[in-house]
Amino acid sequence: MSVDTLSVPVVPDFLGRVQDRWLHELAAAAHDWSGCVAALTRWEDEHLLDDPAQDLLERHRATLQRLIQFGKLLALSVEQPDFPDRQLAGIVAATQSVFHDKLAMWHGAKMSRIESEKILAACFPE
Repeated sequence: MSVDTLSVPVVPDFLGRVQDRWLHELAAAAHDWSGCVAALTRWEDEHLLDDPAQDLLERHRATLQRLIQFGKLLALSVEQPDFPDRQLAGIVAATQSVFHDKLAMWHGAKMSRIESEKILAACFPE
């Protein structure tokens, strides 16, 4: 089979239509995924601010890990140099960064009370 044979379209612009549909679906999925930031923040405000139960924290961590995993799948496509929608690539990168920050903030190492009081005293001297 020669290269010329491969360039003959079996169905007119089949690959163009598939690519357009795939880009549309990818963009919709990325926007829906990015919208999870606001929804998750509202949930955090309602459930995690005042002495959250351990099971809620674990569910929160698991949710963030799933969101980050999905973001990795999106990033595989949108971070390609020839990906046509640079704005979408920026949305994916920013959203992934927010989810990583949330994971660190809610589930990372905690600051001691003494450390936090030192920072407050330095920032807000009496």
